[in-house]
Order: sequence, then structure tokens, then C-alpha cells
Amino acid sequence: MFKRSVFVVAVIAVSAVVGGCSESGLSSGGTSSASSVAVSAPVVPEVPSLPLLNRRAGNGEVVQQAGLVGAGTLTIDNGNSSDVAVVVANGNPAAPQATIYVQGNSQATLSGIDGSYYVYLKTGTDWDQATLSFTRDRQFQKFDDVFDAGSDWEITLKPSIGGNASTSDVPAF
Repeated sequence: MFKRSVFVVAVIAVSAVVGGCSESGLSSGGTSSASSVAVSAPVVPEVPSLPLLNRRAGNGEVVQQAGLVGAGTLTIDNGNSSDVAVVVANGNPAAPQATIYVQGNSQATLSGIDGSYYVYLKTGTDWDQATLSFTRDRQFQKFDDVFDAGSDWEITLKPSIGGNASTSDVPAF
């Protein structure tokens, strides 16, 4: 938050030339005092704009884990130029088994998945590890089909003709 301060500069000039004072005040040759007040506009320093950040996690880095104990694997082929955080959850995506970060035009594999699960995607720019989310250009999607840990799955994150999986937009999580 930028705090703005206003400064007022007051200049008071008093000049008195007294040439012979009598009991009644200044003599006829004397000068009366004068005062003036000058107010200047506040000086507000120009704040330089901060550069936009473009933080990224390492490709294949498991950035969140709360229970990878199964035998299932999920290989992610990110054919897009944007990075993605792939969330594997048995239900609520805010409480996933794990989240793996896959950089653009890269591939990664998540192992240890248990039970039936859903795959959610977070895409955007500037990964904030503290909040486990992107800070700009954010999009959230979910694969419509349920995955099962009894199989090894591979998903390709690039729209293609003849693709067999659909996704839906979901609220931010």
C-alpha cells in the first residue's frame, strides 16, 4: 500500500525597521511589519513499476503430496508452451493426493497413485509455491472421466483431432 504524505511549507517573512519608536508605536519614518505564506505542491516520488515475475517449479517436481501409497502411475505429456500443475484427487481438488508440475513442452510421470481419482489442471504464468497456484493468466480444468489406479495412464495436454478425453472448466481451487 502506498502511503501518501502532504507537506506544507510555510514561509513567514517579517521585516521590521524601526527608526525611532515613541510610546505610541512606530514613528512616521518607520516601516510596518509584513508577513506572507507560500504553500507549495507536495512532491510525490515516482514509484518505478516492478517487473512481472515468471517463477516456475522444476519439471516433474511433486509440489504437493498427501498420500501417494498406491501402484498407479500417470504420465503427462505437456505439448503446450504453458506450464501446468496436474492435480490428482480422489474427490476435492483442494485436498489432493498429489500435485505435479509439468513445464511447457515437457513430460513427467507421477507414481504411487491410489484408488479411483480425478485429474485437474491448473495453468497460468508465475508459479507461487507458497499458494500452490499461478498468479496470472490462470485457468482451471478437470478431465471429465474418472481414472483408476489399477492402470497406468498417459495424458497428452494438447488438443488433437481424434483425442478421446474431454475436459471441463471448473472454479478456481
